[in-house]
Amino acid sequence: MMSRLEPLTVPAPRQFADSAALARFHDVEIILPQPDSPAAAQMICEVFRAANDLFPDSGYRTAVRNLASQMRSVPEGWKPQTVIFLGGISSRWPLNSGERASLQRICRQAQRCLFAGSAIFLLPETGLNTAVETAVHANFAAAAEEEQMICAPAGTLTTTSGRISTAVSSFAALRLLVAFLRADRGAFIADAVCDYLGLAFGPASEQSKVSLQLRQTAGGDALVVKILDLMQQNLEEPLLIRDIAQQAGVSPRKLERRFQQKAQTSPLTAYRKLRIEKARQLLLHTTLPLAEIVAATGFGSRSSLTEWFKREYKTSPQAFRKQYYADRHTAGSLA
Repeated sequence: MMSRLEPLTVPAPRQFADSAALARFHDVEIILPQPDSPAAAQMICEVFRAANDLFPDSGYRTAVRNLASQMRSVPEGWKPQTVIFLGGISSRWPLNSGERASLQRICRQAQRCLFAGSAIFLLPETGLNTAVETAVHANFAAAAEEEQMICAPAGTLTTTSGRISTAVSSFAALRLLVAFLRADRGAFIADAVCDYLGLAFGPASEQSKVSLQLRQTAGGDALVVKILDLMQQNLEEPLLIRDIAQQAGVSPRKLERRFQQKAQTSPLTAYRKLRIEKARQLLLHTTLPLAEIVAATGFGSRSSLTEWFKREYKTSPQAFRKQYYADRHTAGSLA
């Protein structure tokens, strides 16, 4: 929850047991202009949160902050992998002398920087002394040209030059975030996050976390993907494994062996997890009574759903739904 913005202060150096532990994490600093609400960064945070949610080993750690004049020195070991300066499209980013010093130190330390919207006007203040072609929003085009910035052709949404990227807005910046994910964690994870968030182009597909995780484990194996698609199409009235094998054009034995080898679990376990996931979604996002959720997920009985749901989530379906709405009420009261 982002209830407020904090001035950008450099975190104390962390102690890690070894370099491998350090490599598991990727720090993302999202920096907003002083007047902006933390909510402005919500969309950006969701991208990295989705990567962690789908693939816990992604290791992204996000922080939303403001520049601060008190940042006079940077510890030797502080090197955020990604810094995103997230400006709007209606007014320039105000910058005072103290913030300028912070900006320059951050840009020297960061492994890559993204300047979005009005943040492009920070580029000449970074002290990097690099000629960067800049994606400029139409609202700022005249000012950018007047200030002799190197503007990309009209209609250019993003640019990248070495470790510096620019975007005309926070929405356009999403394209760059996908490129960052691809560079950091590979094409499969980047594409899976896009699909999960509805950012992928082309035909819509089922945004199932369980399915995406199994596909990633299986390395996109064609047979496993085909089997998962058949399972997702038949959650309400589950198919027998022999029927799935027949539709997939393989023997039940080959299906079992291939699925276990590639997805590291049995087809029955995967099928059940998909149905439990659907039950969870219906509990959270509908007011359907439990009897109808049982019917919609093919568990046959209330006791069967409850048993498997408890194994997966350590609580009953009723308690799960009750806690969710209690948490929402508490969050609403604090807002």
